[in-house]
Amino acid sequence: MEQPENSATAANPPSDKVRREDRNVWVLTAYGIAGLTLFGVLVYYFSSYITQ
Repeated sequence: MEQPENSATAANPPSDKVRREDRNVWVLTAYGIAGLTLFGVLVYYFSSYITQ
């Protein structure tokens, strides 16, 4: 006889994987925004230094 799977353990891997992927998307988005902001600040100071 086959034992029925525990619904909690059967549902955890897919939802855990989705949750981890969502977190990775948010982390990459945060790094992207921080990178673009830093790049913008550097361009601002560089252009202000060049024009003087």
